[in-house]
Amino acid sequence: MEKIIYTSLFIEIVKELSVKLFEDEYFGFVEDAENYVNNILDFVNTIPALKQKRTSNNKHGLYYCKYKHNHKTTWYITFDVEEDIYLIRYITNNHSEDYPRFINWL
Repeated sequence: MEKIIYTSLFIEIVKELSVKLFEDEYFGFVEDAENYVNNILDFVNTIPALKQKRTSNNKHGLYYCKYKHNHKTTWYITFDVEEDIYLIRYITNNHSEDYPRFINWL
């Protein structure tokens, strides 16, 4: 059975995400922002069953999966895999300045 482990960086980003989404007025209620983040985490837990692609820069992991929440935002979750252990390392989205450096478009 696969095991999913999160780095402290990933946990920090996710913890701050709902607050940032609410403060930046992407959501009108804190609960909606928290639900949004919970949906992302639910997706992350399905990564072992998904098609994995190689990153173009392994700074934040060798592989990534995409979570397309809506037509405007795609989340990229980077991770490493060793045997049945998935180390979830980083999350970014298509609005971030850093995502093109890690995602292999080929």
